[in-house]
Amino acid sequence: MEAKTDGEKEPQDQKPVDLRIASDEVDGNYSKFEVQAAEEVVFILRGLMKNGARITAYLDDSDDFILTSLLKIDEESGSLMLALDSSKFLNRKTQLAGKLVCITNQGKIKIQFVAGGISLVKLDDVNAFRVGIPEALIRLQRRDYFRLTVPKGKPLVCVIPVKPETGKTVEFSANIVNISGRGLTIILPEGLEFAVNQEFPNCRIDLPDGGTVVAILQVRSVYDVTLAGGRIIQRAGCQFVKMPNPVQHLILKYILKVESERLGAK
Repeated sequence: MEAKTDGEKEPQDQKPVDLRIASDEVDGNYSKFEVQAAEEVVFILRGLMKNGARITAYLDDSDDFILTSLLKIDEESGSLMLALDSSKFLNRKTQLAGKLVCITNQGKIKIQFVAGGISLVKLDDVNAFRVGIPEALIRLQRRDYFRLTVPKGKPLVCVIPVKPETGKTVEFSANIVNISGRGLTIILPEGLEFAVNQEFPNCRIDLPDGGTVVAILQVRSVYDVTLAGGRIIQRAGCQFVKMPNPVQHLILKYILKVESERLGAK
């Protein structure tokens, strides 16, 4: 048996928690959380690299893994550079692996991607692993989607059409406090009354980078909030009803962009 020196320790006998995204976490449908557009994949990877995200990379389908981070993204060659693990033993095993199943987090969002074509290269006179840029990745927001607080300097508005019993439809503009793939919280404008379980069809949100969300809002809660100066306003928590996947994707894309920009500004 080959002797192991410091830095060449084998993995621990005690099995650690498996961080890979299990089927039951996505209700058996991985594709629902998959990002396939090449520019979005690279955008997310750049955010991970900029924030020095720690990546757990499993070797093939085994329980062995290395701890690494993104060092460089080379779109021209279609490759990523990953840092080596502190264990020489695991680094040697990594060179023999066919793929790496990489798990990390971006804020409260879990990210998983598979990278193949592993080779050992030099990057600025330091050894690194080179792998191919993944064709897709999975973004899993915890607990029924990550809820984004809308930045104060970049307001988001929901236009709510209300048709009275007599007369023409009136549109109310409500500032959005937070939003997720399943619903939002708004500040009720003057003159607009909400009741729990009431539904408002054809509500519209114009997203900053293009794209318009049209949805049915169902009121789930209405409550008072006292501001610092003593003024009382009303907020309402609403759920999207039967939202098509392409429309939901527009919201998730907006959330990803704002959250990535927030993390990058830290």
